[in-house]
Amino acid sequence: MITRRNICLFMVFIVVFIEALALTACSKPVDVPPAVEEEKAADEGEAVVSEEETTEGKDMVDGLVCPLCGEEVQEESLYERPVAVMLDNHSAARPQAGLDQADVVYEILAEGNITRYMAVYMHDNGEIVGPVRSARRYFIDKAMEHDAIYLHAGGSPEAWEDIASLKIPSLDAMSLGHPVYWRENHRKMPHNIYGNLSEARKMASNKGYRESTQAKVFSFNHEDMPPEGQQAAAVRILYPPDYRVSYRYSPEEGVYFRYVMDKPHTDENNKDLHLTAKNIIIQKAVHKVLDSEGRRRIDLVGKGEGMYISDGQYVPLTWKKDGRKDATEFYLENGEQLKLNPGKTWVQVIPMNASVSFE
Repeated sequence: MITRRNICLFMVFIVVFIEALALTACSKPVDVPPAVEEEKAADEGEAVVSEEETTEGKDMVDGLVCPLCGEEVQEESLYERPVAVMLDNHSAARPQAGLDQADVVYEILAEGNITRYMAVYMHDNGEIVGPVRSARRYFIDKAMEHDAIYLHAGGSPEAWEDIASLKIPSLDAMSLGHPVYWRENHRKMPHNIYGNLSEARKMASNKGYRESTQAKVFSFNHEDMPPEGQQAAAVRILYPPDYRVSYRYSPEEGVYFRYVMDKPHTDENNKDLHLTAKNIIIQKAVHKVLDSEGRRRIDLVGKGEGMYISDGQYVPLTWKKDGRKDATEFYLENGEQLKLNPGKTWVQVIPMNASVSFE
């Protein structure tokens, strides 16, 4: 017989059973979402590093990436401010000393239909550089892009005007002697002035020139990326009237070997070393002869066309430079800004009528 007392006992039993189930469920471990784990670790002072963050951080462990070549270098060898050096390219000045150590080299016509170089360094091994030659206004345009300490031996009237009015951090060999500059006996004047980069940087510091810069001229791919263009196993540039520069690509080395007048271009500091380039930029610009000395005006502010060459391929470019101190920006046909492959870069500034051919 079901009585009121039995019903009450039954209801008590049900309540106790439900409470027991609840306690059992609460005693089981609960999976914590990853976000909660990260917050918990942060609260306890533990660093939570994703696999992606770990991979990205590896690139900076052993050194620093050089802003001018995009390659990792030893921290102690990296300059805080670039040094740009005017270098002779007369036949009596070849082979030049220190070109192999340069991160970027600009080649532009000077008087006599012979080119001159401006080598830009942001790290080195205390190399000797030379022969050092005189400044030109259009090279100063390039030096200002890098916010560089400018090494030269004299200059054109226009260059001296710029050095004074624009307050270019100049180290002139005509007013400075040893240990920054000296003349070598194995070459004839005026092709025998040499300099030392380490001593030049010390002199720049003594003169009170700023020792660091935030200037950024080039962007780089994180890793080698061949341009999607046409074949460029060999490149030949004919400056007027018959000065020849050429490059030949080595798939094994992944760089272009450089030739001047069809002969291997070597470095005086190591004559067995054949100069190479990872990137070649050809920049077309309007040239105009100004005087009987053959001095030129070269329009590097404005817009123009060019080519980018790397990894056996070339693609067309456009370039623009808004002001003399502004960096030259290079763009691909799709409108994207050019990113260089990590390595040394040669910039060939050529007249509009210069001949460029590929194989």
